[in-house]
Amino acid sequence: MAKRRVIQQQKLIADYNDNLADSTIQGMGYQIPPNIGHVAIYFYQQSMTILDAQNFFRHHESMEWKTVSGKPQKNWKVLAKDWIFNTIQQTKLFERQEAKRIAFPDT
Repeated sequence: MAKRRVIQQQKLIADYNDNLADSTIQGMGYQIPPNIGHVAIYFYQQSMTILDAQNFFRHHESMEWKTVSGKPQKNWKVLAKDWIFNTIQQTKLFERQEAKRIAFPDT
């Protein structure tokens, strides 16, 4: 199952690469809103899933790529790095809580 998921992600990345062949400089992070293909490639490079990239993109699309105070974002890669860090931290917290629940089922 995991191998199939990796192959599917690699196929999606290859499709995005075909579509982005002429836009090499745009993927540096300063183009707001970014191309979804650039976002997918960045998340893949950070060992995240395409679903994570899509969730990130949809969330910031809904906020119109602005900060909470309404100012426009300057670099989507900074946002992506924070998103990835928070996702990893949430996963670790969930794993610790699950291990505690299994180790101490009565508490």
